[in-house]
Amino acid sequence: MKFEIRPAITKQSINNMAQNKPTLIVKDICTRYPDVDPDFVYSVLLARGVFKWLAVRRRLIRLKDVWRDEIRELNRKKTDKEKGYYHALIRCRANVRALCHSNRWQAPDFDRKANEFLEGL
Repeated sequence: MKFEIRPAITKQSINNMAQNKPTLIVKDICTRYPDVDPDFVYSVLLARGVFKWLAVRRRLIRLKDVWRDEIRELNRKKTDKEKGYYHALIRCRANVRALCHSNRWQAPDFDRKANEFLEGL
């Protein structure tokens, strides 16, 4: 069964869509299927870890900013130990930043059906 997607999702349009809130998912589903109980959708998202990972993503974004501030502070330090910590923190922040800014047009590598769905769009 092929679902009609509204609005049309493309690699170009996906970055203009609101994200990162379970409420957006519930709204989309319940708008398309008015008979679906919003509490049911919330409970499924909670049980499947969507709440957790959206919350973790927010904390990663905040952590990236905390590390930015620490890097600025450490940049004024001169000891070898502090310089080592400074460079390690820069690498960690860059890795987390890359994750936060990664392409939305992706699925977990271990979810074959989700990847097939993406390939079919």
